[in-house]
Amino acid sequence: MDAAGLERALGLPVLLEKDATAAAIGERLYGMASELRNFVYLFIGAGLGAGLFLDGRLYTGGRRNAGEAGHMMVVPAGRPCDCGNRGCLERYVSLQALYEELGIAGGPLATPEHLAARGIDAAGERWLDAAAGPLRQAINILESMLDIDAVVLGGLLPPVWQEALMARLHPLPLSVRSSSGERVRQGSAGRDVVALGAAALLVFDEFNPQYEVLLKGGRR
Repeated sequence: MDAAGLERALGLPVLLEKDATAAAIGERLYGMASELRNFVYLFIGAGLGAGLFLDGRLYTGGRRNAGEAGHMMVVPAGRPCDCGNRGCLERYVSLQALYEELGIAGGPLATPEHLAARGIDAAGERWLDAAAGPLRQAINILESMLDIDAVVLGGLLPPVWQEALMARLHPLPLSVRSSSGERVRQGSAGRDVVALGAAALLVFDEFNPQYEVLLKGGRR
């Protein structure tokens, strides 16, 4: 059901947003990204999504589809993806990819809580090795296209796994960001980052700069 359908059913105004975009808002308001004007928040969940802040403004794209970073094709002729392509980033960097490597996909152990309790064993090391290369390539692409201050990693992957993945990324390939600052950072808003961003949507929608409104005002 879309926002209009929910509004009719509830009799209340409704705002809908993708989980990765809500997470980026949560990190911007309550996490370390409050200091960043240009960043991409990579949300590692069942798949991989991204929220984009450019010039301090949330960017959602022409049809609100910006941030589908999980479907960047980073491995030619790589693993098949549900989208119909092969070699998509989320086939390597996602909870689903990790569950598959651990042999627990589709079972009761396929949860972030189990990952946190299990720790990183040999199968986990294999996933980290397989994920690091495609993620390095994706970071290079995002930096080169958007000239962002940083890529922020967050989502449902437990912190110990996030830290291990970040350690595997170095050295990062050269890009326009090569000589300036910490290029990849770990989010600090915690596992509730999506809920925090979603709870703030109404206020954020009012105060986030709306360039389209400004342009209309200039035509009067």
